[in-house]
Amino acid sequence: MQRVKLFEAAHKGLRNALSQFSYLLGKCDFNSTDDVNKIHSLGKDLCMMLNSHANDENTLILAALEAKVPGSSKHDMDDHERLEYDQDAIEKMLDEIKELNSKGEDAHGTGAELYMKFLRFHGEYLLHTVEEETETQRLLWENFTDQELHMIRGKIIGRFTPEAFEKWQSYIMPAITQSDLLVMLGGMKTNAPEQFTRLMVMAEKFLPAQEFTVIKEKLN
Repeated sequence: MQRVKLFEAAHKGLRNALSQFSYLLGKCDFNSTDDVNKIHSLGKDLCMMLNSHANDENTLILAALEAKVPGSSKHDMDDHERLEYDQDAIEKMLDEIKELNSKGEDAHGTGAELYMKFLRFHGEYLLHTVEEETETQRLLWENFTDQELHMIRGKIIGRFTPEAFEKWQSYIMPAITQSDLLVMLGGMKTNAPEQFTRLMVMAEKFLPAQEFTVIKEKLN
């Protein structure tokens, strides 16, 4: 029986957002208002998700692990602090580019600097997620039951505003397997019909039409 993976869905959503941002940043004309607005909007989504995810990990997942295995959270917490510092710099550069563009000033130099800075951040963040999904996840399995892990997941979900939850799902749903989607939606259909209806509206909005049709048929 597969055990509860606390990081997987959130990390797949984050990797989706990171990859989209990297792609758009690489082809961005930093003197084009349309291009700048696109990367700024996506960048703000990404920063919101990174901030909330790091906070959830620090205060719920890693705090619980630290209570059982003292010292076990230090590596991930240190990573979060270092990554947050770089993320803040990236967000400030995004705002600077938007301001330069709004004034009609050249933003190519700042844009080129942002691109290189983000590439380094992207690579480091991917390595961080791999470590959490292997080493940290192993420690969680060794020290928590699946019921306890489900309770932690429930606390994380309970923190979302409706708007933030939908934003997260817009990146998670297209990035996870169909079988995982069916497990999530099937569980909601049985245990929380109102939430199921809301999630199905999101699924129709965020998934390709053909994939949504298959999901809908399998759930009926």
